This record gives sequence, structure tokens and C-alpha cells, in this order.
Amino acid sequence: MLLEQWKAIVIAMLLFFLGGALASFIAVIENPSHLYGILPGEMVQSVEPASLGEDPQPVDAPVMSAEIMTNNIQVAILAFAGGITLGILTVYVLIYNGILVGALAGLFWNYSNSYSFWAYIVPHGVIELLAIFIAGGAGLLMGYKIFVPGDHSRGYQLKVQTVRSVQLLLGTIPLFIIAGIIEGYITPADISLEMKYAVAIITAVGLLSYMIAGHFLLRKRALQHSSI
Repeated sequence: MLLEQWKAIVIAMLLFFLGGALASFIAVIENPSHLYGILPGEMVQSVEPASLGEDPQPVDAPVMSAEIMTNNIQVAILAFAGGITLGILTVYVLIYNGILVGALAGLFWNYSNSYSFWAYIVPHGVIELLAIFIAGGAGLLMGYKIFVPGDHSRGYQLKVQTVRSVQLLLGTIPLFIIAGIIEGYITPADISLEMKYAVAIITAVGLLSYMIAGHFLLRKRALQHSSI
């Protein structure tokens, strides 16, 4: 089951990057006017690639952090709940959010300001995207099990996968909290771009260490149960 979950998470990641982000990135760098057909109008008007990072405006970090956490958790819940639609809604959520990121990346690429753009994305994005991929993977796996129930009824698979998926979803909440804090306090902070990248590296190393430790812990428990 663990292998199935990781396969679903990888598929969620591929849908986000290949199905959404890469396609919109190429579309925008090939023809910048495509941006207006991809991004919501208010988002296009609020983005100024040439002045990113210049004269940062003061923000209410606690409020901003709370709003970001709420929004990201809503996206994760939607991606997870999309499993009930056989994963169709989950696929849409993953591709749509990938399209937004890819289009913005293409916009900043055209302004030769990608270094600054990613400095404002990766500090929180490393954790945030992993959490969304986990939630999306849970939704995809649920949808697959309902569509292909195997030896069990669809009702049984829905019940079992819902329990397992909710456990995964609950596990992403701490990740969203950390990502929201970083995005609310560190991302808008008046610090160097290199410091923002350093935060991203620290979060990536921390996540990798956590996942490796979790893997060995699960393996140890499995060996203990098998020896009983």
C-alpha cells in the first residue's frame, strides 16, 4: 500500500509539472500574450516582474500567513476530495495550479528575472508543493481504487481509501502551517535573494531527513511485527 501511495504522489507531481507548469511556461515564453488567456485578469495586473524585490512594502505577516495557510489547505482538501469524482477533479486541480505557476515562471523568464522569481517561490514552495502532491496523490489513489475496485466492492474501496487518504491529508497540515509561516514572514522579508534560497535548501534537507527517518522507522516496525 505504501508503494501505491508513493506512485500516486509521483503521478500527482508529474501532472502538476508536465501537465500544467511546463505547458504554460512554454506557451508564455513562445508568445507573451498567452499570459492573458491563462492567468486571471487580477493576477496579471498585480504582477510586476521588472520590479520584483525592489522597495518591498510592509505586510501584516500574521494575517498573510493565516490567509496563505487557509488557501493552501483548501487546495489540498479539494485535490483530496476529487478522488470521489474518480480523480477527475484532482487531475484538474493539479494541472490548473501547475498552469498558474508555469505561466508566472514564463512571464518572469521573459523579463530575465527568473532568479528573483524563484527566490520568492522556493522557500515555501518546497514544503507546500510536497503537501499538495501528497493530497493529490491520495485523491488519485482513491479515484483509481473506486474505478478499479479489484476483488472488493466500490463501497468498500471508498471506505478504506477515505480513511487512508484522510490520514495522509491530516499529515500534510503541519507542512502547510510551516509553508504558510515561511511565506508570510520570510518570503516578503527584506533579505537577500541568496538568504531566501538558503531557506529553501534548509527546508529541502529537513524534509528529506524527515522522510528518510520515517522510512527506516516504518521498516523497523515492519520487521518487529514480522518477528512476532
